[in-house]
Amino acid sequence: MKKATGILCAVLSVLMCLSVFYGCNGTTVQQAGTDTTADSQQDVTTVEEATETEPAETYYIPELKYNDEVFTVLCPGKGDGEWECKDFFAETDSDDPVISAVFARMSLIEEKFGVKIEIIEDATRSGIGSLVKKDITSGDKEYDLVMQVMSNAYTLAQSGYLTNLEEVPYLDLKSDVWDQSYLTQSSIGGINYFATGEITTMDNDGTWVMMFNKKLAANLDLDIYSLVKEGQWTFDKLLELSKDFYEDLNNNAKADENDKFGITTTIDFIQGLFYAADGRIIRKDSDDIPYLDFNNERNSAIIDKIIDIYYAGNKVTFDCHDFKHVNPAAHLIAQEMFEEDRALFYSEVMQCAIRLREMETDYGIIPCPKFDENQKEYTTHSVAAVTLCAMITSNMKADTKKLERTGMITQALAIEGKNILTPAYYEKSLKTKGARDAESYDMLPIIFANRACDIGYMAEENNVASLYTSMRTMVHKGNNELASTTQKSAKRINKALDKLVKDFEKLK
Repeated sequence: MKKATGILCAVLSVLMCLSVFYGCNGTTVQQAGTDTTADSQQDVTTVEEATETEPAETYYIPELKYNDEVFTVLCPGKGDGEWECKDFFAETDSDDPVISAVFARMSLIEEKFGVKIEIIEDATRSGIGSLVKKDITSGDKEYDLVMQVMSNAYTLAQSGYLTNLEEVPYLDLKSDVWDQSYLTQSSIGGINYFATGEITTMDNDGTWVMMFNKKLAANLDLDIYSLVKEGQWTFDKLLELSKDFYEDLNNNAKADENDKFGITTTIDFIQGLFYAADGRIIRKDSDDIPYLDFNNERNSAIIDKIIDIYYAGNKVTFDCHDFKHVNPAAHLIAQEMFEEDRALFYSEVMQCAIRLREMETDYGIIPCPKFDENQKEYTTHSVAAVTLCAMITSNMKADTKKLERTGMITQALAIEGKNILTPAYYEKSLKTKGARDAESYDMLPIIFANRACDIGYMAEENNVASLYTSMRTMVHKGNNELASTTQKSAKRINKALDKLVKDFEKLK
């Protein structure tokens, strides 16, 4: 474990003045470690808002601090490489704007609540489930807050390892600091055991986007930003701009990593387009109960169009995963092609857009296209295997004081994520290091506003989410086999889905 150290710097003092901390009249919070009499309960403190333009988010702060008690966050650590979570701990302040914001938020929460934030440095996405299970069975209650990827979340919930977030005091899921779109799409029977939003930047990092080479676009006299803003950025327009871009640069009569393509990407581009078209594998009824709805006319039309764009034989899209024999780190092939002006478009997650800081040619960031102009909004999705969600273990419920403290601090982390962390992520890391123009910055609210997913993609650890891989297989082959693929898998998926729903009902 690594402990947070240091005191607030002058910059943090300014941030504290701009941040907002409210207590609600008549509400009390109990200081951890005090007796349970009514006289020992303390009214929450209030600090007034500095801005007059809009109401601020609120959270509770106990008048009596927690005497430097440890607040432990379990999240993916250094073993996850580029996907290590760096949202909750920074040793010192930094010239890097995001690290500086992490340090500022951490220090602010520590000062306001009188806690010390610690992380588990050697934790990994693949190992967090085992650590949570061990914590539950041992009764240690070691982890105050668990930040685990969405693809593992349903398994943890089904196993009874998580607390219904609605039952956590001081945690306000209706607040806009929690991604309401994901809460609506990931719940079952109205219950949420995990949530993502402003508490982390990794939901943004994992969001699927498109980048375009501004030099190549200028050669074609294109104004791609206007297409997006006017609602004309569609599958057909993407295909129109990309379909005649291929060049056999090495003259070997093979479409390979040395050539020039309209689009360079990974196999995840398939589900990126599917959810951009507002496709769904599983939908939910009026009682918030999921059901399989993959084999339908709209999904079939979406898959037909994705095949037109993606299928290798069409020489529109270069999928780096077909060239792992060239470089096992296949995603680097796609990135290199874009950096070398050998692709008009590059589609990957937002974190990969930020990795292009050394690219000489200017590039822009835009959402994936809509299916057609009848689709009302652009939709995007975050990759379930890297999108972090906040969770609280079920063994916390037996300790009211600790559960209250966790609820207060988790909500505070989310609100100060909105106040401190997200602005640094948007304004500094993206505007000056990633996206290189104001227009790309204007695209970010469009990209992050409507993130789409469904349980048929999120629940990756069980058979509920097997059809999205089947979809990738059929698209890769260039054949729309939606009906037969669904028929082969329906019985198994419905069985897994039925078990998931029943497990959630039992947990009520």
